Amino acid sequence: MIIYNLFIAPVFILLGHIAAIFHPKVRAGIRGRYTSARKVRGFVRELRHSHLEIFLFHCASMGEFEHIKPLIAALKEDQPECRIVVMFFSPSGYENVRSHPEVDLFIYAPFDFWWPVHRLFRKLSPRALLISRHDVWPDQIWIARRLQIPIFLINASLHAGSAQLRLPLRVLNRQLYRHFTRILAISPEDGERFRLLVNGEKIRVVGDTKYDQVFFRVQESRKIAVLPEAIFRNRPVFVAGSTWPEDESRLLPALEQVRKQIPNLLTIICPHEPTEDHLTRLEEAVGQESAVRFSRIDGLQAYSYILIDRVGILANLYSLAQVAYVGGSFKQNIHNVLEPAAYGIPILFGPMNQNSYEAQLLKSSGAALEVHHAEDIARWLLTLFRDSKLRTQKGRLAYQIARQNSGATRKTLSAIFQDLSLDQ
Repeated sequence: MIIYNLFIAPVFILLGHIAAIFHPKVRAGIRGRYTSARKVRGFVRELRHSHLEIFLFHCASMGEFEHIKPLIAALKEDQPECRIVVMFFSPSGYENVRSHPEVDLFIYAPFDFWWPVHRLFRKLSPRALLISRHDVWPDQIWIARRLQIPIFLINASLHAGSAQLRLPLRVLNRQLYRHFTRILAISPEDGERFRLLVNGEKIRVVGDTKYDQVFFRVQESRKIAVLPEAIFRNRPVFVAGSTWPEDESRLLPALEQVRKQIPNLLTIICPHEPTEDHLTRLEEAVGQESAVRFSRIDGLQAYSYILIDRVGILANLYSLAQVAYVGGSFKQNIHNVLEPAAYGIPILFGPMNQNSYEAQLLKSSGAALEVHHAEDIARWLLTLFRDSKLRTQKGRLAYQIARQNSGATRKTLSAIFQDLSLDQ
């Protein structure tokens, strides 16, 4: 702890402030951390005499928060008088989630240095610190332990090739993970990998709450029409979700080939980060005459490409698709494969998918197909759009995998309450 706070944390914080000069996203995160302290003071002032329990959740970004929504809702249902605070590491989480009915306060996670972390934890005095998935920060763990705050790693995942299992991080992680009250793993395989870092008695396999969240979103998305029906009626629809330039460099040549044989194909591309530069490059790549941004749709023209320039509607868009592609899989880590699976449609993704347990399940069952280059994508798109029987079969498999793994929310909450009751 002394080495980290004297030599490592200050360097990272300094580099962050330097990077903020050049990068707006980093700048938003740095600025937000300073303003969060004021928000916490006001929040605590309002609760000064109430003695209500506070549960503090830590999420890296938007995706992790989406996955724990069922858990937050269930916690509020069981303890309606409690208060829930969610802190984000990334601006892409905080800036896109300003309100949620069950969350009482959103803040940025403090700089991971002993003083700001200690100040936050002392002010909030949370009943528990709940960290989503794998975004573990040393000072949060050490200080929570010193203040006797129970610590839970929820939706805990650790894939086989993770750097967390290699030196020197493995040594640090063994020092950190022993302080967790409980590690609630998403699968037996993940549980076994956590045994390399911590005593097995601390590990419990309960599943992943994002299965529950994805079916909730399916129900909600079917109530909202995001596109005029005239645009997609009687047309094959392909949705490419959470894409990066590395994905699009393979997708776009493939789609050019496919459109020669399926000219009425409607392709919806939803970039992971729909910045102006990214959208402009996509328009130039596909041809501005055949593409339209979501915000500019008039409902009359037969577009070939729709480019999504807002966040939060990808789940709704998957409901329109017969085939989906999930991005990130040619860049570093694949994004959420469960959303298209819950709609019962076959899925394509690139080779970088080892970070996702669900991707491995879908791939091994044949519900999802791993592609390696544009020719792969074109071949499978043509096959799936032409063979409705094969498309239905793979889509049904995808749905079954998503459905049979639901139910983790109640198991997770039960495990947390059990440990908290023993802690009293």
